[in-house]
Amino acid sequence: MTTYQEFITQNEERDGVRFTWNVWPSSRLEATRLVVPLGCLFTPLKEHIDLPRLNYDPVLCTRTTCRAILNPFCSVDYRAKIWICNFCLQRNNFPPQYAGISEQLQPAELSPHYTTIEYTLMRAPAQPAVFLFVVDTCMDEDDMTALKESLQMALSLLPSDALVGLITFGRMVHVHELNCENMTRSFVFRGTKDLTPQQVQEMLGLMKQQPNQRPVPGNPNVLQQQSNALYNK
Repeated sequence: MTTYQEFITQNEERDGVRFTWNVWPSSRLEATRLVVPLGCLFTPLKEHIDLPRLNYDPVLCTRTTCRAILNPFCSVDYRAKIWICNFCLQRNNFPPQYAGISEQLQPAELSPHYTTIEYTLMRAPAQPAVFLFVVDTCMDEDDMTALKESLQMALSLLPSDALVGLITFGRMVHVHELNCENMTRSFVFRGTKDLTPQQVQEMLGLMKQQPNQRPVPGNPNVLQQQSNALYNK
């Protein structure tokens, strides 16, 4: 019989996920006593020798703010052909091609043995894949050197049309602008200052600009002024 530790190790090896805790708190009181917050390390480019590949599109949650993918941890009503998203609890109807599924005839994405699968999309993606690297710089020199080597290896494996972003954080948070060829440029945020998502979008120039609207801080035409202001705060 497989021990609990062996079960955890097998899951980590198969899915490339390691959690800070293997047992979650069952109450809010227990959650407040956690020395280390709940979190996980995920390896999205982990190599799988026998990774199952499905030649059809994934089934997505219909809630626009969720869009999670059907997986073995969802609750399924095979008679009504309904599945409940395990992230947002949205009730979803199965598409017509799933009319023949049952407890004895499950699609691969509901099999408990296939917690990690790869889809071969039948249509071209609307935009290139996006990879955002968030790096903690609070480490010693040897660890930082190893991290740099790992990042370089990961970058070499990315698709040629991939979009890449880089955020580093220590005492300050640096959002790096990678399309500057002749200089190094980054937006710097104080780690002790709270900012709303809208403020961050404005500073980075990510707000949608309406026709005939005056430029807002962070847009390309005032990028240098905003960058200087961030450094001086």
